[in-house]
Amino acid sequence: MPSSTIAISMLAQTKMALHSARHCFSNPIHGILLGHRSASLLEVTDALPVCHEVPTKPIVDMALRFADIYLQQKKESLEIVGWYTANANVTSSFEEEIPNVSACRVVSSMSEQIDNTEAIVLVLLSAMGVVSTLDEKEKGASSAPLCTVFEKDVKTRTFTQKVDATRVLTNESSKGDVSEVIVRALKGMSKFSTEYDELSTEGGLRIYDFVDHITDFEKRENLDVKNWIENKAVLEFVDDYLKAR
Repeated sequence: MPSSTIAISMLAQTKMALHSARHCFSNPIHGILLGHRSASLLEVTDALPVCHEVPTKPIVDMALRFADIYLQQKKESLEIVGWYTANANVTSSFEEEIPNVSACRVVSSMSEQIDNTEAIVLVLLSAMGVVSTLDEKEKGASSAPLCTVFEKDVKTRTFTQKVDATRVLTNESSKGDVSEVIVRALKGMSKFSTEYDELSTEGGLRIYDFVDHITDFEKRENLDVKNWIENKAVLEFVDDYLKAR
């Protein structure tokens, strides 16, 4: 059975949380996870938002192709290490623990291209957890982990095997409090709205996915600003937080 440690960076978690919040937690969100692999560690360092709807094969294929091109141009030895999702309109904690069918299909297809069954993971962001993080921070309580990780079940060949929480690292104290930076980022959005682009938010914080890019490409508008791969505003927001520590 797989036994490597899985570490999810502050940047990746912040991007996932903002992606879900931007769409009011009412739409399923999906994206690509980038990182590094070794024999004992799978490190998720970044997240590339792909869509805020049920992903179609053309959307997934194009996004993965662009991600591959991006990685080839990077000097760092990053690679695609997984897929992330958040469920829509979750009404119970039981539902929240189960990744949606679309995400399971996508990550299963991705894993078929890789021989190592430990090389790909599926991360489920808890939309309810993101909302509760805001409440808990206001009250001064500690927040629960926002992410649940799933890996391929060797028997069923599906991504339904939940990774034990002791193997998942989501908060490195030396780098700051992940929930704190997420709360700051969410508050910077002013409100959760699908009219996000019309908002005047603190620091001009924005996050965009591949579908946003396609829409604006057709209009030939804001292509550099709405860079779904880098999302520079979020990257700079997290970097500024880390530098201030």
